[in-house]
Amino acid sequence: MSTPSPADSPACAERAALAALAARAQAAARGAGTPVLACCSAPLPAHDPLAVLQVLGEDAPFRFYWEQPREGLALAAGGVAWRITAEGPARFRLAAAQVQALLAGAVTAALTPGSAGECPGPYVLGGFSFFDEVDAAHWPGFGPAQLVVPAWLTVRQGEHCVGIASVAVAPHDAPAAAEEALAGALQALRRAAAAPEAANGNGRNCAFRQEARDDGRARWIEVVRHAREHIRAGRLSKVVLARALDIVCEAAPSAVGLLRRLRGAYPDCYNFLVDPGAGQAFLGATPEHLARFGNGRVRLAAVAATVPRGGTAEADEAYARLLLESRKEREEHQIVVDDILSAVQGLGSVECAPQPQVVKLSNLQHLYTPITLLPREPLPMLALLERLHPTAAVGGHPREEAFALIRECEHFERGWYAAPVGWMNARGEGQFAVALRSGKLAGPRLQLFAGVGLVADSDPEREYEETQIKFQPLLSALASE
Repeated sequence: MSTPSPADSPACAERAALAALAARAQAAARGAGTPVLACCSAPLPAHDPLAVLQVLGEDAPFRFYWEQPREGLALAAGGVAWRITAEGPARFRLAAAQVQALLAGAVTAALTPGSAGECPGPYVLGGFSFFDEVDAAHWPGFGPAQLVVPAWLTVRQGEHCVGIASVAVAPHDAPAAAEEALAGALQALRRAAAAPEAANGNGRNCAFRQEARDDGRARWIEVVRHAREHIRAGRLSKVVLARALDIVCEAAPSAVGLLRRLRGAYPDCYNFLVDPGAGQAFLGATPEHLARFGNGRVRLAAVAATVPRGGTAEADEAYARLLLESRKEREEHQIVVDDILSAVQGLGSVECAPQPQVVKLSNLQHLYTPITLLPREPLPMLALLERLHPTAAVGGHPREEAFALIRECEHFERGWYAAPVGWMNARGEGQFAVALRSGKLAGPRLQLFAGVGLVADSDPEREYEETQIKFQPLLSALASE
């Protein structure tokens, strides 16, 4: 019986595959006269992607996390292989063109092919600003459109985990450098996935204080009354206004620690983190997805109208009935449904639930109407986001009148708050959520955001209390830091 040579080992076979991938990428770059992306995937042992982010992400120039615990999907990523940016009113279209060109020219390899024998990458991660522009002084590193192909990424779907490594290869780069970068990223992912999960936080309360702002109860009530006057005068039918809450902690909270507590408390929400490496991170647990692509269809969601959870089962059901029977709540919700249906009109077949249902989160209940779009022809995800954003659930209707009132009434920079955040891949799959129940973290300082939809019958006191409840996810996570 012959003895296998070292060259026949899985490690050597993998390095040979990486060398071949790097050579193909360099040849493609020379042929195109421009850099191309090289991307490879390999299976990983079962692990918690958040633990990988904790191990590998601390010094990464870019960090990203996404998890919907109830669905069993989680992504953790770091580093930058490719960055896509765009500005202005056409930022979605400009970013879409860059993504299309990038994915079309990418050179990929599955080092241990699965049933399909294909690499699932590259993945493109990031988000957009609410308005066409962003004040860089308040949101350093967050552009109007900023998408990244990470240097390393782990994806967990159920019990299946895969690691993906990517690197940009220029026409005159040495293939060996790309090979080393890919091998190093995969090796780091394997070590982190196999490492025992590190504890995060000490379980004690994190001391913090709230800084005074000019949008406390008294001012907020006046703001709601002012907006209501505009609505009753017929200038618009709905506007979504938000408050900011500034928190200063005794010590800098851990973004990973906050995410760990958020996903435990809000398993039905999209828990996310975007950290562009400029000293400030954006994170939250949002209940609202904007668009989910997969299997040739797009799932959309109209989420609007809110009541608290009850302290007992009876009280909880009473609140749910109030939500379903309230003319004001149904009006606010229907404006959002109509807005989404208008945005997707002409794109294909649309299925919309005839009546909303109540979705129950840990601390709130919302009206929710599922909408499904079956595009009649290929539909780029970012092209659809441009049509949808911002929906009436986070902006208002009509859009321009709502924008004007938002700018007049809000005394903080929205930045990426209430804007699309998410991911997409080369297979045409992807999810973007609306960045709600969120905050930006910079050292010991945390600014939280909470908004409400206002219509003609909105009650100022009740709207204030709703914002207080919407601050609770991050405040509760902070208190357990």
